[in-house]
Formats: sequence, structure tokens, C-alpha cells
Amino acid sequence: MNFQDYLYRNGFQREDLLARLAESLELDETRSNKMETAYNAIYDVLKADPVFFSKVDFIVYPQGSKAIGTTTKPIGKDEFDLDIVVQIKDSYRNYTSSEIYNHLIRVFTSNEVYRPKLLKKNRCARINYAGDFHLDILPGCIIIPFEDKIMVPDRELATWTSSFPKGYAKWFTDKAEGIREPVLLRKAFSDYVTLSEAKAEQEDLPDENIYEKEPLKRSVQLTKRYRDIFFEKKPKHKTSSIVLTTIFGELYQGEASIYETIDNTLNRILERYTSYEKLYESSGVYKRIKVLNPVNEDEDFTEKWDKDKEFYTQFISFVRSYKEKWEQLKNGNFSVAEDLFGSTRTKTILKSQIENLSRNGKNELEKAGLAILSGKSYVNDRGRISRDSGYPSKPNRNYGGVELNLNSGKKDIQKNYIAAHIQKDYLDKHFPWLKTVITDGKLLGKGKIRPNGCKKEYEILVEYNINRKGRKERVYVLNDSQIKFGKTPHLYPGNSLCLYYPKDLSPHLDLNFVDVIPWISEWLVMYELWKKYGVWLADEVKH
Repeated sequence: MNFQDYLYRNGFQREDLLARLAESLELDETRSNKMETAYNAIYDVLKADPVFFSKVDFIVYPQGSKAIGTTTKPIGKDEFDLDIVVQIKDSYRNYTSSEIYNHLIRVFTSNEVYRPKLLKKNRCARINYAGDFHLDILPGCIIIPFEDKIMVPDRELATWTSSFPKGYAKWFTDKAEGIREPVLLRKAFSDYVTLSEAKAEQEDLPDENIYEKEPLKRSVQLTKRYRDIFFEKKPKHKTSSIVLTTIFGELYQGEASIYETIDNTLNRILERYTSYEKLYESSGVYKRIKVLNPVNEDEDFTEKWDKDKEFYTQFISFVRSYKEKWEQLKNGNFSVAEDLFGSTRTKTILKSQIENLSRNGKNELEKAGLAILSGKSYVNDRGRISRDSGYPSKPNRNYGGVELNLNSGKKDIQKNYIAAHIQKDYLDKHFPWLKTVITDGKLLGKGKIRPNGCKKEYEILVEYNINRKGRKERVYVLNDSQIKFGKTPHLYPGNSLCLYYPKDLSPHLDLNFVDVIPWISEWLVMYELWKKYGVWLADEVKH
């Protein structure tokens, strides 16, 4: 029994999935290295400035998600942003706000490398790196010697505003580390090492520190990803990362798992913040919520919500949607993770889990699933799947739903009676588990199979009629009442199995029927994996 098998048997698979999903949202090594190089260069460029920065004592450090360990990859063409603070160790009273801001802009404007990348923002200088990422560089001066609270320039207001990036990072880190009991997955691994017959060194924690990051940090990463998905088509009122991070930090109560952290925090958000909505509905007066910087109450992270109530409305809509989907995870329905964090990402993580599970010789279903997902599977004369012998399975994508309005084939004057006999010979030779007959040019077959790892033997009925308009084949499972259109993925009305995507065929729906038979075994394996994990893992076209 390996560690993944231990997690599954002890009910930890959901938590493992969430941890792996969150870890997969972090920046890849290539982009991370690029950003680190760009970040390190900022100090050198400023220090080389003969006019101002070379004459003052300053430090450069990251703020935001990079500083607190909650980075997430952007979606699509969105850029990742790295927030940087240039903290001048001199009192802000010795300068005007515009003076500090203008010195920063001057340095980058006079540099041939940075000039074309520069964009002036209200409080910072943005350096764009060709659609890959950007650096937001915020200058500031200290308020009190030897302390890190700073004043930063506000160009629109032409004055100073207070900020405390280091204080915020410490506050959030302290909250994340305030766990009531050992982190669930760390404890699970420790228990596994103690109980397993295998040697401890055979199952070290992953190098990526999947299980090391605290539940609060992982929860914020996952929440930001669903935020990005939820607001993808309505970005104007997208809830900012700093607002989400602060709310999660304030409402966190030391939960030891990612699932509990998100579940409980969503409940607390709805309890606390919907009261404002009730107040608005009863009195007609909008009193906006405020999310203040917990270490600097002069800084209001929701300041712009004052002018536009839609920010609050969309925030609550997002939380309610998030909570509704999250409830489904309680029943082990991992398919909702596709909606929350992306289908491809979720499937990739689940496949990784299943690959680890398949190392246990008892997990035949997982092994069969991996053979199918490898794209190089075979099905033998008893309907069992392997990687090296039997009838080769051709690439396919499951579909289902309504019939597609495609060409029905050539309009023949006479019916084709030959095709059924040709296909019968193929089926009798390669798949004798099907007992076949031909009636009026239509091929019928019936038989029972139990693909690798399946819990039951399935009774199958197949029909092949080349003279039929549209799809020429129909495949039914006769002895499983749970396989119903609308409840089970990849079925057509009438409960015939969808074994391929019709648009992947030629315009006339030409299909060698014998090639369909291996897909029946594969569909059944994916069906049982779907019942077990809640996700259809095979290549598919959703409908």
C-alpha cells in the first residue's frame, strides 16, 4: 500500500486533490526564474542612479502574494504581477510625494531597456515584460526611524498615503501559522510512515512541498482561481486579491485542512456580509462594507466600493456561487472541481493520483484507466484492456447529448446488405463475446463483458445499420439502471453510449464498426472511474 492508496482508503483524497490543485497554480520554474531576475535587477538600476537613489539608503522587497505565499498563475492572456516596494530609509517629511514618484519615473524613463516597458500608474511604476508578467514598483519613505510603516505617493491626490506592506505580510503569515492542530495531510503522511510496512524513506514528502504550505495559504490560492474564472467575462467588478486575502485571514480560525478552511470561511462571509445587503433592501440606503488593512486602518482596501455598489453585489454573488459548488465536494463529487479550478487542471491532478493508486496491484480499475489514457491501449477477445495485446483501440473523444445534424451519408438507390456481413466477420473473429446475427441488412450483437477492475459484468446490445441516417451504430448497457441520459455523462437520448465525437469522422460518417467495440470496454472503465471520482477522465467533448 503506497501513500496515495493510504490517502484514498482513509478519506483524505479530497484534501490531497485540493493541495495538488493549489500547488499547480503556482508559477512554473521558468517564469519564476525570469521574475526573480527582473526583480533583482531593479535594485541595481536604482542604485546606479547618480541623481537621487545612489545618495539615499533604500531597500527593495516584494509585497502581495509573492511575499505571503499565495501566488496563482493568471488565466489566458492575463499577466502575473509582482508587487515590489522601494523603501527609502528617510522620513517622508523631507520630500514631497511627487518628488519621490518623479525620481522613480525618471530613472526608468532614462534607461533604454526600461523606457519602452514603462507604464505610469497612480502610485507605482509598472514595468511590462511582453505579455508574460509585469512588475509594479511602489516607492515609499518611512514614517518613524527603524520601523517599516511607510508613506507612499498618490499622484491623483498629490499627497502621501500610508501603507505597511511588511506588517501585512507578517500579519497574514502569523494567521496562517496559527493552526489549532497538525495540518491534516502532514499528519496523514506521518501516520502512514508509522503504519506502513514500507520503509519511511520510500515515501518522502514531494519536493514541491505540496503538503507543507498551510491550509490558509492554499485556500487563498484556490479562491483566487475561482474568482478569476467567475469574473472572466465581467472583469470590471472583479473582487481584488487583497480584499479576498484579507477577508480569509480575518475569518480564519485555525482549521487544519484546506477543505474546512474554505467551507467555514465561506459560511462566515455570508453570515457577516449579507447583513449589509439586508440593510440596503430594508432602508434603501447603501452602507458599504469596509475591508481595512488589519495593520493599518487608514488604508481601506474597498475604497472604490463606495462609488459603485456593484462591487459588493458581485462579491456576494461570487461567494454564493463558490459556496454552492463547494457543497458538492462534501459528497466526493470531484467533477465540481472542474468548474471551480478548470477542467484540464483537475483531470491532470486526478490522473496523477490514479497513477499513484495504480501502483498497488489491487487497483485494477485505475490501471485500466491509465492504459486508456496513455493512448496506446488494446482490447482482447474478452473485452479486457491491456497495453500490449489485443485489438488496437483507435483515438476517440466521448461526446453525448443531442444528435448532431451532420451528413447522413450518400443517398443510395438500393440498400447496402454487404456491410453488415463484412462487419459480422470482423466481430466474430476479434470479439467472440458478442453473439451476432443479421436481420434485413442490420447487424445485431449481444453479450457480456467485465473489463479490468469493473465491479460487475455488463450485458451489452449493439446495433449496426449502414442504411440508417446519421450515426450507423447504437450501443446499450442492458443491466445497469443507473446509466440514464441526463444523469450519466456521454449518453444519447434513449441511453445509447456515446463512444466518439461524430464531427471527428469524415463528412459521411464513415466508420469501421469493429473499431467501435474496444471503445465499449473503455467507456465502461471510465464510467466506473466516474462513479468513483466524479470526473470523466477520458478525452471528451462536453455538452
